[in-house]
Amino acid sequence: MIKIIKNKIALGALTSLFLFISQGVYSFDVQGESFPANFNMTSWTAGNGQSTITSEGIVGEGYGKVYLTHNFTVSTDDRNSGEFTGQARTINQDGELQYASLQGSWTRDGKILTMYSFDTINNGVINHAQGTVDLIAGTLKFEVFQVN
Repeated sequence: MIKIIKNKIALGALTSLFLFISQGVYSFDVQGESFPANFNMTSWTAGNGQSTITSEGIVGEGYGKVYLTHNFTVSTDDRNSGEFTGQARTINQDGELQYASLQGSWTRDGKILTMYSFDTINNGVINHAQGTVDLIAGTLKFEVFQVN
């Protein structure tokens, strides 16, 4: 009987250890140097199972004025998550124009969309941006990490 109890305790301890260790495996935490990118929504067009949001803002790191278009599609029955694609155009004070392809996933909780984006810029840079959209305030606030 004591052997059975010891085995159950050992099994419970191993299970707890496995669960504790595996939590880090499935988490997504981006670290490293980053910069903020904040935008104001300029339009929101609604469609059947999709929406398009356009926005603009001034971004540091040499990007200058940035214009964004995000095309959101719904992928769940509760309409609270999905994917997006989009485009970005930037022009800095020196007149250098860049463009980017945007793609990622989003979730919605009330008035807040949370977005995770991987963006490919025409100069070969890949950025990861994560942030929120406040659908009432009309603001988009991202933290941007250069991947390569």
